[in-house]
Amino acid sequence: MSQTATSLTETGRGLARRIGSVHGARTGPTLLVVAGIHGNEPAGVIAAQRVVARLERERTQLRGDFVCLAGNVRALGAGVRFLERDLNRGWSVSRLAALTTPGRAEDAEQRELAAALDAARGAARGPIHCLDLHSTSAAGIPFVMVSMHAASRAFALQFPLPTLLGLLELVDGTLLEYMRAQGCIALGIESGQSDDPRSADHAEALLWIALVGAGLVAARDVPDLGCHRSLLARARRGLPQFVRIESRHAITPADGFRMEPGFTNIQPITADQLLAHDRNGEVRAPRTGILLMPLYQSQGEDGFFLGRAVTLRRLRLVTTWRRLWSVGRRHRHAVVKPRLVTFGVRE
Repeated sequence: MSQTATSLTETGRGLARRIGSVHGARTGPTLLVVAGIHGNEPAGVIAAQRVVARLERERTQLRGDFVCLAGNVRALGAGVRFLERDLNRGWSVSRLAALTTPGRAEDAEQRELAAALDAARGAARGPIHCLDLHSTSAAGIPFVMVSMHAASRAFALQFPLPTLLGLLELVDGTLLEYMRAQGCIALGIESGQSDDPRSADHAEALLWIALVGAGLVAARDVPDLGCHRSLLARARRGLPQFVRIESRHAITPADGFRMEPGFTNIQPITADQLLAHDRNGEVRAPRTGILLMPLYQSQGEDGFFLGRAVTLRRLRLVTTWRRLWSVGRRHRHAVVKPRLVTFGVRE
Protein backbone atom coordinates (compact mmCIF):
# COMPACT_ATOMS: atom_id res chain seq x y z
CA MET A 1 0.00 0.00 0.00
CA SER A 2 1.32 3.43 -0.91
CA GLN A 3 2.16 5.91 1.82
CA THR A 4 1.52 9.56 1.00
CA ALA A 5 4.09 12.28 1.49
CA THR A 6 1.74 14.11 3.82
CA SER A 7 3.19 11.87 6.51
CA LEU A 8 6.71 13.32 6.21
CA THR A 9 7.15 13.89 9.91
CA GLU A 10 5.46 10.58 10.75
CA THR A 11 8.05 8.81 8.57
CA GLY A 12 10.97 10.55 10.23
CA ARG A 13 9.80 10.89 13.81
CA GLY A 14 11.62 8.44 16.05
CA LEU A 15 13.62 7.04 13.13
CA ALA A 16 16.90 5.33 14.00
CA ARG A 17 20.01 5.73 11.87
CA ARG A 18 19.80 2.08 10.83
CA ILE A 19 16.42 1.58 9.18
CA GLY A 20 17.04 -2.15 9.10
CA SER A 21 19.40 -4.83 7.88
CA VAL A 22 19.34 -8.48 6.85
CA HIS A 23 22.42 -10.66 7.27
CA GLY A 24 22.66 -13.50 4.76
CA ALA A 25 23.60 -17.01 5.80
CA ARG A 26 26.11 -17.16 2.94
CA THR A 27 29.03 -14.90 2.16
CA GLY A 28 28.41 -12.47 -0.68
CA PRO A 29 28.05 -8.86 -1.74
CA THR A 30 26.60 -6.02 0.33
CA LEU A 31 23.80 -3.74 -0.87
CA LEU A 32 24.20 -0.57 1.20
CA VAL A 33 21.27 1.86 0.96
CA VAL A 34 21.11 5.46 2.19
CA ALA A 35 17.60 6.94 2.20
CA GLY A 36 16.53 10.46 3.13
CA ILE A 37 19.83 12.32 3.01
CA HIS A 38 17.42 15.16 2.23
CA GLY A 39 14.78 15.21 4.94
CA ASN A 40 11.86 16.13 2.68
CA GLU A 41 12.42 13.01 0.57
CA PRO A 42 10.96 10.15 2.64
CA ALA A 43 10.06 7.78 -0.22
CA GLY A 44 13.33 5.87 0.06
CA VAL A 45 12.89 5.42 3.81
CA ILE A 46 9.39 4.02 3.30
CA ALA A 47 10.62 1.67 0.56
CA ALA A 48 13.56 0.43 2.64
CA GLN A 49 11.25 -0.30 5.58
CA ARG A 50 8.93 -2.30 3.33
CA VAL A 51 11.70 -4.37 1.75
CA VAL A 52 13.45 -5.17 5.04
CA ALA A 53 10.12 -6.17 6.60
CA ARG A 54 9.26 -8.49 3.70
CA LEU A 55 12.70 -10.12 3.64
CA GLU A 56 12.38 -10.85 7.36
CA ARG A 57 8.75 -11.95 7.12
CA GLU A 58 9.37 -14.34 4.23
CA ARG A 59 12.78 -15.43 5.54
CA THR A 60 14.30 -14.89 2.12
CA GLN A 61 17.70 -16.49 1.73
CA LEU A 62 20.36 -13.85 1.14
CA ARG A 63 23.86 -14.24 -0.16
CA GLY A 64 25.60 -11.34 1.53
CA ASP A 65 24.14 -8.42 3.47
CA PHE A 66 21.43 -5.79 2.97
CA VAL A 67 21.93 -2.64 5.06
CA CYS A 68 19.61 0.40 5.00
CA LEU A 69 20.58 3.67 6.69
CA ALA A 70 18.65 6.90 7.21
CA GLY A 71 20.51 9.95 5.92
CA ASN A 72 19.48 13.15 7.68
CA VAL A 73 17.49 11.82 10.64
CA ARG A 74 16.86 15.21 12.23
CA ALA A 75 15.65 16.78 8.98
CA LEU A 76 13.45 13.75 8.27
CA GLY A 77 11.82 14.28 11.64
CA ALA A 78 11.12 17.92 10.73
CA GLY A 79 10.06 17.13 7.16
CA VAL A 80 12.53 19.64 5.65
CA ARG A 81 15.37 19.23 3.15
CA PHE A 82 17.94 20.21 5.76
CA LEU A 83 18.17 22.20 8.98
CA GLU A 84 21.31 24.28 8.40
CA ARG A 85 23.15 22.93 5.34
CA ASP A 86 22.77 20.34 2.58
CA LEU A 87 23.96 17.00 3.93
CA ASN A 88 24.71 15.79 0.39
CA ARG A 89 27.71 18.11 0.15
CA GLY A 90 31.12 18.14 1.82
CA TRP A 91 31.78 14.41 1.56
CA SER A 92 35.54 13.94 1.56
CA VAL A 93 38.07 12.49 3.97
CA SER A 94 39.48 15.94 4.74
CA ARG A 95 36.02 17.49 5.23
CA LEU A 96 34.97 14.74 7.62
CA ALA A 97 38.18 15.16 9.63
CA ALA A 98 37.52 18.90 9.93
CA LEU A 99 34.00 18.57 11.40
CA THR A 100 33.81 20.20 14.80
CA THR A 101 31.78 19.41 17.89
CA PRO A 102 29.08 20.48 18.43
CA GLY A 103 28.98 22.34 15.10
CA ARG A 104 25.85 22.66 13.00
CA ALA A 105 23.04 20.09 13.02
CA GLU A 106 24.20 18.54 9.76
CA ASP A 107 27.76 18.25 11.11
CA ALA A 108 26.47 15.83 13.73
CA GLU A 109 24.40 14.03 11.10
CA GLN A 110 27.42 13.66 8.84
CA ARG A 111 29.63 12.30 11.61
CA GLU A 112 26.99 9.76 12.62
CA LEU A 113 26.19 8.71 9.06
CA ALA A 114 29.88 8.40 8.18
CA ALA A 115 30.43 6.16 11.21
CA ALA A 116 27.49 3.96 10.20
CA LEU A 117 28.78 3.74 6.62
CA ASP A 118 32.27 2.82 7.85
CA ALA A 119 30.81 0.12 10.08
CA ALA A 120 28.81 -1.35 7.19
CA ARG A 121 31.85 -1.31 4.90
CA GLY A 122 33.99 -2.86 7.59
CA ALA A 123 31.53 -5.73 8.05
CA ALA A 124 31.10 -6.38 4.32
CA ARG A 125 31.90 -9.88 3.11
CA GLY A 126 32.22 -9.06 -0.58
CA PRO A 127 31.86 -6.20 -3.07
CA ILE A 128 29.69 -3.27 -1.98
CA HIS A 129 26.93 -1.74 -4.07
CA CYS A 130 25.72 1.59 -2.67
CA LEU A 131 22.37 3.19 -3.52
CA ASP A 132 21.51 6.77 -2.52
CA LEU A 133 17.71 7.16 -2.69
CA HIS A 134 16.18 10.55 -3.53
CA SER A 135 13.03 12.17 -4.93
CA THR A 136 12.55 15.46 -6.79
CA SER A 137 10.59 18.65 -6.15
CA ALA A 138 9.31 18.75 -9.75
CA ALA A 139 6.93 16.27 -11.31
CA GLY A 140 8.60 13.65 -13.46
CA ILE A 141 9.68 10.06 -13.81
CA PRO A 142 12.21 8.02 -11.82
CA PHE A 143 15.79 7.87 -13.09
CA VAL A 144 19.26 6.62 -12.18
CA MET A 145 22.33 8.85 -11.64
CA VAL A 146 25.75 7.37 -12.23
CA SER A 147 29.35 8.44 -12.82
CA MET A 148 31.18 7.57 -16.03
CA HIS A 149 32.91 4.59 -14.38
CA ALA A 150 32.24 1.30 -16.15
CA ALA A 151 31.27 -0.80 -13.11
CA SER A 152 28.66 1.72 -11.99
CA ARG A 153 27.24 2.02 -15.51
CA ALA A 154 26.98 -1.76 -15.78
CA PHE A 155 24.98 -1.91 -12.55
CA ALA A 156 22.74 0.94 -13.75
CA LEU A 157 21.73 -1.16 -16.77
CA GLN A 158 19.82 -3.45 -14.39
CA PHE A 159 17.09 -0.81 -14.11
CA PRO A 160 14.61 -0.07 -16.95
CA LEU A 161 14.92 3.69 -16.40
CA PRO A 162 16.73 6.65 -17.94
CA THR A 163 20.32 6.83 -16.72
CA LEU A 164 21.90 10.24 -16.16
CA LEU A 165 25.64 10.43 -16.78
CA GLY A 166 27.95 13.22 -15.71
CA LEU A 167 25.76 14.76 -13.00
CA LEU A 168 28.04 13.64 -10.19
CA GLU A 169 31.01 15.24 -11.91
CA LEU A 170 29.22 18.62 -11.86
CA VAL A 171 28.36 18.65 -8.14
CA ASP A 172 31.21 18.61 -5.63
CA GLY A 173 31.28 16.62 -2.43
CA THR A 174 28.33 14.26 -2.93
CA LEU A 175 27.90 11.13 -0.87
CA LEU A 176 27.98 8.98 -4.00
CA GLU A 177 31.35 10.24 -5.16
CA TYR A 178 32.70 9.70 -1.64
CA MET A 179 31.42 6.12 -1.58
CA ARG A 180 32.80 5.45 -5.05
CA ALA A 181 36.19 6.73 -3.87
CA GLN A 182 35.93 4.19 -1.03
CA GLY A 183 35.68 1.38 -3.60
CA CYS A 184 31.90 0.98 -3.82
CA ILE A 185 29.80 0.62 -6.95
CA ALA A 186 27.61 3.67 -6.36
CA LEU A 187 24.33 4.82 -7.92
CA GLY A 188 21.92 7.62 -7.15
CA ILE A 189 18.20 6.94 -7.56
CA GLU A 190 15.47 9.55 -8.02
CA SER A 191 12.16 7.74 -7.52
CA GLY A 192 9.75 10.51 -8.61
CA GLN A 193 8.21 13.62 -7.13
CA SER A 194 8.58 13.93 -3.37
CA ASP A 195 4.86 14.43 -2.66
CA ASP A 196 3.72 11.68 -5.06
CA PRO A 197 2.79 8.46 -3.21
CA ARG A 198 3.97 6.43 -6.21
CA SER A 199 7.57 7.45 -5.49
CA ALA A 200 7.80 5.00 -2.59
CA ASP A 201 6.46 2.25 -4.89
CA HIS A 202 9.12 3.10 -7.48
CA ALA A 203 11.85 3.07 -4.82
CA GLU A 204 10.65 -0.30 -3.54
CA ALA A 205 10.73 -1.74 -7.07
CA LEU A 206 14.25 -0.39 -7.52
CA LEU A 207 15.43 -2.05 -4.30
CA TRP A 208 14.11 -5.46 -5.34
CA ILE A 209 15.77 -5.17 -8.74
CA ALA A 210 19.00 -4.06 -7.05
CA LEU A 211 18.95 -7.01 -4.65
CA VAL A 212 18.74 -9.39 -7.60
CA GLY A 213 21.11 -7.42 -9.83
CA ALA A 214 23.81 -7.20 -7.15
CA GLY A 215 23.57 -10.94 -6.54
CA LEU A 216 22.10 -10.97 -3.02
CA VAL A 217 18.79 -12.60 -3.91
CA ALA A 218 17.89 -15.14 -6.60
CA ALA A 219 15.31 -13.92 -9.11
CA ARG A 220 13.14 -16.95 -8.33
CA ASP A 221 12.83 -15.73 -4.74
CA VAL A 222 11.21 -12.47 -5.89
CA PRO A 223 8.10 -13.76 -7.69
CA ASP A 224 6.85 -10.24 -8.44
CA LEU A 225 10.18 -9.13 -9.95
CA GLY A 226 8.53 -8.87 -13.37
CA CYS A 227 5.87 -6.57 -11.92
CA HIS A 228 8.54 -4.34 -10.43
CA ARG A 229 10.31 -4.10 -13.77
CA SER A 230 7.05 -3.37 -15.57
CA LEU A 231 6.17 -0.62 -13.10
CA LEU A 232 9.43 1.20 -13.82
CA ALA A 233 9.30 0.55 -17.56
CA ARG A 234 5.84 2.14 -17.69
CA ALA A 235 7.10 5.12 -15.70
CA ARG A 236 9.91 5.67 -18.21
CA ARG A 237 7.36 6.49 -20.94
CA GLY A 238 9.72 6.04 -23.87
CA LEU A 239 12.31 8.58 -22.72
CA PRO A 240 15.97 8.00 -23.74
CA GLN A 241 17.96 5.37 -21.88
CA PHE A 242 21.01 7.60 -21.41
CA VAL A 243 21.18 11.35 -20.87
CA ARG A 244 24.54 13.09 -20.61
CA ILE A 245 24.43 16.08 -18.23
CA GLU A 246 26.33 19.01 -19.69
CA SER A 247 25.72 21.97 -17.37
CA ARG A 248 24.39 23.00 -13.98
CA HIS A 249 22.66 26.28 -13.15
CA ALA A 250 24.01 26.92 -9.65
CA ILE A 251 22.12 29.32 -7.37
CA THR A 252 22.39 30.97 -3.96
CA PRO A 253 19.61 32.30 -1.69
CA ALA A 254 20.60 35.85 -2.70
CA ASP A 255 19.76 35.12 -6.35
CA GLY A 256 16.01 35.08 -5.73
CA PHE A 257 15.73 32.19 -8.19
CA ARG A 258 12.16 31.29 -9.26
CA MET A 259 11.57 28.49 -11.73
CA GLU A 260 8.77 29.11 -14.23
CA PRO A 261 5.77 26.88 -13.45
CA GLY A 262 4.91 23.75 -15.37
CA PHE A 263 8.29 22.16 -16.08
CA THR A 264 8.73 18.46 -15.41
CA ASN A 265 11.85 16.41 -14.91
CA ILE A 266 13.60 15.11 -18.06
CA GLN A 267 11.73 17.50 -20.37
CA PRO A 268 12.91 18.55 -23.85
CA ILE A 269 13.47 22.31 -24.17
CA THR A 270 14.54 24.65 -26.98
CA ALA A 271 17.25 27.29 -27.16
CA ASP A 272 16.26 30.66 -25.65
CA GLN A 273 13.18 29.17 -23.92
CA LEU A 274 12.27 31.03 -20.73
CA LEU A 275 13.08 28.79 -17.76
CA ALA A 276 13.20 30.99 -14.68
CA HIS A 277 13.69 34.45 -13.20
CA ASP A 278 16.24 35.72 -10.73
CA ARG A 279 17.40 39.09 -9.43
CA ASN A 280 19.01 39.84 -12.80
CA GLY A 281 15.86 39.12 -14.81
CA GLU A 282 15.05 36.27 -17.18
CA VAL A 283 16.93 32.97 -17.20
CA ARG A 284 16.70 31.39 -20.67
CA ALA A 285 17.92 28.10 -22.06
CA PRO A 286 21.37 28.55 -23.64
CA ARG A 287 20.70 25.73 -26.13
CA THR A 288 18.25 23.02 -27.14
CA GLY A 289 18.44 19.94 -24.94
CA ILE A 290 16.84 18.18 -21.98
CA LEU A 291 15.89 19.94 -18.74
CA LEU A 292 16.52 18.00 -15.54
CA MET A 293 15.58 18.53 -11.91
CA PRO A 294 14.05 22.02 -12.06
CA LEU A 295 13.92 23.46 -8.54
CA TYR A 296 10.44 23.91 -7.05
CA GLN A 297 11.34 24.21 -3.38
CA SER A 298 12.77 26.92 -1.18
CA GLN A 299 16.01 25.11 -0.29
CA GLY A 300 18.68 23.98 -2.70
CA GLU A 301 21.78 25.05 -4.63
CA ASP A 302 20.85 23.65 -8.05
CA GLY A 303 18.35 25.64 -10.12
CA PHE A 304 18.30 23.06 -12.91
CA PHE A 305 20.56 20.93 -15.08
CA LEU A 306 20.77 20.66 -18.87
CA GLY A 307 21.74 17.60 -20.89
CA ARG A 308 21.22 15.69 -24.09
CA ALA A 309 20.36 12.13 -25.11
CA VAL A 310 23.22 9.70 -25.73
CA THR A 311 22.83 6.34 -27.47
CA LEU A 312 24.34 3.16 -26.06
CA ARG A 313 26.54 2.89 -29.16
CA ARG A 314 27.99 6.36 -28.58
CA LEU A 315 28.46 5.58 -24.90
CA ARG A 316 30.44 2.46 -25.83
CA LEU A 317 32.58 4.52 -28.19
CA VAL A 318 33.34 6.93 -25.39
CA THR A 319 34.20 4.04 -23.07
CA THR A 320 36.59 2.61 -25.68
CA TRP A 321 38.13 6.05 -26.17
CA ARG A 322 38.70 6.47 -22.42
CA ARG A 323 40.27 3.03 -22.14
CA LEU A 324 42.66 3.62 -25.05
CA TRP A 325 43.57 7.08 -23.79
CA SER A 326 44.30 5.68 -20.31
CA VAL A 327 46.45 2.87 -21.72
CA GLY A 328 48.30 5.30 -23.95
CA ARG A 329 49.09 7.61 -21.05
CA ARG A 330 50.32 4.72 -18.89
CA HIS A 331 52.68 3.55 -21.61
CA ARG A 332 53.63 7.12 -22.63
CA HIS A 333 52.61 6.57 -26.23
CA ALA A 334 51.89 9.56 -28.42
CA VAL A 335 48.13 9.17 -28.42
CA VAL A 336 46.25 11.95 -30.18
CA LYS A 337 43.21 12.89 -28.13
CA PRO A 338 40.12 12.59 -30.37
CA ARG A 339 37.28 15.09 -30.36
CA LEU A 340 34.37 13.68 -28.39
CA VAL A 341 31.98 16.02 -30.16
CA THR A 342 32.22 13.49 -33.01
CA PHE A 343 30.25 11.14 -30.78
CA GLY A 344 27.76 13.76 -29.64
CA VAL A 345 29.19 13.77 -26.10
CA ARG A 346 31.34 16.47 -24.55
CA GLU A 347 34.28 15.56 -22.33
